[in-house]
Amino acid sequence: MTRQLGPAGLVVVAGLADAAGRSDLAFYALLAAVPIIAGVALAAYGDLVAAERPVPASISLQALLWGLGLVLVTASSAVRAPAFDSVAPAFGGATLTACLAIVGIQGAVAVVRELKAK
Repeated sequence: MTRQLGPAGLVVVAGLADAAGRSDLAFYALLAAVPIIAGVALAAYGDLVAAERPVPASISLQALLWGLGLVLVTASSAVRAPAFDSVAPAFGGATLTACLAIVGIQGAVAVVRELKAK
């Protein structure tokens, strides 16, 4: 669960910066999040491969969500790059909103998994 806090924090910072009209800060936060989310997605995939069969649904869901989150964060930062000094395109805001939704779902899945383990 702790490896999820860094990427989630960067996506939330990007969302707050975008809401405040600071698309440059949102771009940098998303750009920093890309390699971190890629590492976490690979680790989640490793957990999926290493898990005993049948794989718990929470492990499969985490791997899927990290992969989807990586695609969305990459797309959002790529769309914002040409519009660095101006307002980000609507697609950049839509992908960032989807990333924030994925962060919320991942948080809920992680909490449920932790509560079941206790």
